[in-house]
Amino acid sequence: MQQIIRKNAHALSDNYEEVAIQTEFSLSGLTMRPPVNSDAERIFLLYAMDSNVTKYLAWKPHRNLSETSQFVQSRIQEWKEESRFTWCIESDSSQLLGLISCKPQSESSYSISYVIGRQFWGRGFGTKVANELVKYLISQPNIFRVEAYCDTDNVGSSKVLEKLGMQFECVAKRKANVPNFSDEPQDCLQYALTR
Repeated sequence: MQQIIRKNAHALSDNYEEVAIQTEFSLSGLTMRPPVNSDAERIFLLYAMDSNVTKYLAWKPHRNLSETSQFVQSRIQEWKEESRFTWCIESDSSQLLGLISCKPQSESSYSISYVIGRQFWGRGFGTKVANELVKYLISQPNIFRVEAYCDTDNVGSSKVLEKLGMQFECVAKRKANVPNFSDEPQDCLQYALTR
C-alpha cells in the first residue's frame, strides 16, 4: 500500500512529526483512490451538476464539464501540496459513487468531508468509507482529533457522523459558506472523534 508521509510542523517548535496518508483503501466491495483527470466527466454526471446533491456543499452545481475538470485538477494539486487528500469512491465494478477527503486542521487534527451521488444515497456507502477513513486517521499516533461539519438541516449527514462515533460538540455559528442557500455563512453542526 503506497503512502504519503506528511510532515506535521509544530507551530511552537522546529520539530516535525510524520503522519502516513494511504493513497488507496480497499474495503469489502469498495475502493478509495486519488482522483485522476479522466474522472471529471463521471464526477460531473454523477453529482457535480445535481442541485440536490450539492445543496449543502460549499459550491453551486457545476454548469459544465470545464468547471468539474478544474475541480478535479485542484484536488490532484492538493495531493501534491499535501494540503488536502481526496479519494474517489468506486464499487468493485469501477462505478464511481462519490468522493471523500480529509484536510489537516492542525498538527494533530484533521477534518473529513464526503459526497455521494444521489442514486447511491441510503445504501450505507458514505458511512462505510467515512468510517474507514476516520478509523485510519485516529489510529495515527500523531492525530488526536477528527472532525466534521454539516449544515443544521442536513439530517442525513448528521446521522452518518453519529454512526461513526463522532460526538456532537456544538452549533458552529456562521461556520460554512453554502451558496445554494445564501451568500452569507450558515450555521453548522460540529462533530468530532477524539482520543
